[in-house]
Amino acid sequence: MTLQQALREYLVKQHLKGLLPKGFDDDYDLIDAGFMDSLAIINTITYLEKQYDTPIEEGDIVPENFMSVNALCAFVTSKQVEQVSP
Repeated sequence: MTLQQALREYLVKQHLKGLLPKGFDDDYDLIDAGFMDSLAIINTITYLEKQYDTPIEEGDIVPENFMSVNALCAFVTSKQVEQVSP
């Protein structure tokens, strides 16, 4: 399973309660649609840190990183690259 697929599955299961809204795709704005509120962001941070061993700093917690599947995928990938780079 790719990172994108895993994140999509997590978001659909945990924040969309298994229901796909009309027009849902990997660029669907979860924040504007009301699915990604502050509690959902905290839960997602916990999931990402545990699942991907990716420490998330306070400065990383901005809406742009959590607004869609693609945004989350790019964010996690960038954090993983940070960990590998000296």
